[in-house]
Amino acid sequence: MGDIFIDRVVETKFLESLVDKNFFLVLLGRRRIGKTTLLLKTFSDAFYIFIWPNKSINWIIEKTCMEYGIPVFKTFGDLLKYLLDTGRIVIIDEFQNILNVDKSIFGEIQKIVDTRNVKGEPLKLVASGSSHSMINKVFNNYASPLYGRRTHELRLKHLPIKDLYKWTNMDMKNFIKIWSVFEGVPYYYGFIDSKKTAEKNIVDILLAENAILQDEGNSVLSVEFGREAKTYHTLLMAIAEGKTKLNEIASLFDNKSSTAIKYLDRLRRNFNLVVRMTPLLEKPSKYRGGIYQINDNFLRFWFRFIERNRDLIEQGRYREIIMVFKRDFESYIGSIFEKFILELLEENNLLDTNYILGKQWGRIPGTKEVYEIDILGINNDEKKILFVECKWQDNVNAEKIAEELLEKSKYVQWYNNERKECLVVFAKTFKKRVNEYKNRKVYCFSLKDIEKYLIT
Repeated sequence: MGDIFIDRVVETKFLESLVDKNFFLVLLGRRRIGKTTLLLKTFSDAFYIFIWPNKSINWIIEKTCMEYGIPVFKTFGDLLKYLLDTGRIVIIDEFQNILNVDKSIFGEIQKIVDTRNVKGEPLKLVASGSSHSMINKVFNNYASPLYGRRTHELRLKHLPIKDLYKWTNMDMKNFIKIWSVFEGVPYYYGFIDSKKTAEKNIVDILLAENAILQDEGNSVLSVEFGREAKTYHTLLMAIAEGKTKLNEIASLFDNKSSTAIKYLDRLRRNFNLVVRMTPLLEKPSKYRGGIYQINDNFLRFWFRFIERNRDLIEQGRYREIIMVFKRDFESYIGSIFEKFILELLEENNLLDTNYILGKQWGRIPGTKEVYEIDILGINNDEKKILFVECKWQDNVNAEKIAEELLEKSKYVQWYNNERKECLVVFAKTFKKRVNEYKNRKVYCFSLKDIEKYLIT
């Protein structure tokens, strides 16, 4: 369970393009994103070395040699040279763990890479790692022996919605519920029973006593952040509890905004676990506001429903945890549904026009009130603008939503006298649809409409 492979066509083609040449590839990706599975499926005859964080290098060498029935070498460098000499690909998994096992190995690898590049000897090497921070220390630090040695880098991202949906064999409502927790991380989908409802799956996998992934959040943070895991845990917990503005988060660091920004920037740029949201029509670098949100669905769910109820877990009060989940889950999905639609629009050409997409909000002129548009889309070349509302509700009146969107559109200053406006409403179901409202084209997408699109 948990070990599945969902086709990654683009990534597979890229890896296959390397086979007939020398290369030193660095493969990065979040824990459980499917790095090892992808490599072993694509390079089925490769040598595979796993770097255990709590084992000696001699133990790792001996284990690898026994697995492949080859002589036991004295050094890691000698083992690596022997394997590379065969002309086959060598995969070193959890490469960053070498920092804990024996840092001198980086120097050995440097000499091997440099020598083989000069002599034209076989060099087909993959370094795969889950920890962005440690991989950055190894390859991006000028003082590191391996600085500048990689020839290629591939960052493995979440699986696209369309690929996941075709694989899961669920109805759209249950799929969105599952995606709101597990997003595009293939490992998690290996635990899902498609015969159960989404809620039952989530309870069994995460919330019930002895649930298999109940402590997964701590594992993710530990792998990514190592000794600093506690600091990042505190920061992410604060965001999950509603501290989403910089000044609120800075209170965790004695109101030192510079320190808060340092950690937030790492979470955003190195790990993609947090996103700083700014209005689409504002320049992020100049916008003084901004809202921070956890960008990883699993961690977002884990902090809200597991960590916030850690006291109940420690007391074995699982029935109460499940009651909280059943009470609040629909509200949780409502906030994620907007993200789902945004990714759907970015991944697929639903509306036959390419838009720059994002959330939009701002002050209503002459008042202290704020307007908010779930998703705004702009096409500068064609002067087209898209106003999108996402409703995780049944029996939605699209005409009423169109009226509200048109009212909000007055506050959006963008090519006011030239633009072509379009209104879009996403909902579970509609009690009333409209194709046009006050000379604006209106698109209505129910879950069934989305489903039809994704299966084509």
